[in-house]
Amino acid sequence: MRSTSAWLLALLLVLTACSSGPKKAEIPDAEQVATDATGQPQSPLLPPGPATPNPYLASKPSINRQAQQLFNDAIAAMAKKQWPQAENLLTRVTTQYPNLSGAYLNLGLVYQAKGELDKAEQALNQAVAANANNLDAYNQLGILKREAGDFAAAEEQYKKALAIWPFHPASHRNLGILYDLYMGKSEQALQHYQAYQQLLPEPDKLVNGWIVDLERRLGASGG
Repeated sequence: MRSTSAWLLALLLVLTACSSGPKKAEIPDAEQVATDATGQPQSPLLPPGPATPNPYLASKPSINRQAQQLFNDAIAAMAKKQWPQAENLLTRVTTQYPNLSGAYLNLGLVYQAKGELDKAEQALNQAVAANANNLDAYNQLGILKREAGDFAAAEEQYKKALAIWPFHPASHRNLGILYDLYMGKSEQALQHYQAYQQLLPEPDKLVNGWIVDLERRLGASGG
């Protein structure tokens, strides 16, 4: 099963406070975006030219040492699956520093891990309210909606992220999964998988297998 929750959680655990998007060093240069690993032309889903900077990372607020330490302690607790401790620490951060979008995002992940999905959705919406460029908050909302069976709402969340920054790899991957496995939109899924691959420093072998499978199915159906 092409689950994205664990993948996104693993990504978030290594990020600094309020920096829940890809690191700047991971933004591909013009040559990387122009072709994929097989030399194919740039995906039509990606704007021409080099990738622009992630707007979320560009707009992250500065934080003081106390907030950073609380956040770091919360991330350490999440890594150990100490959910009550992580919840307590992140709640302190969001109460004292309500403009820190990344803290709400991780609080949403904690609630999701605890099975408190209504609270998870509320926290993720607060992450977006604190910073409308928090691309991973949109993606996690999309995952919640997809897992609840509301595929149209999931699609809307992923598209919101891509409208803000069309170079966001996770949004292309998650939208591809949604189209591929849940909405029967194979051609659109293929395009998003290909865009995702082009945005990575090196191709994802797992997703490459999905692309091969989709191309085979589309060829067999004449699509």
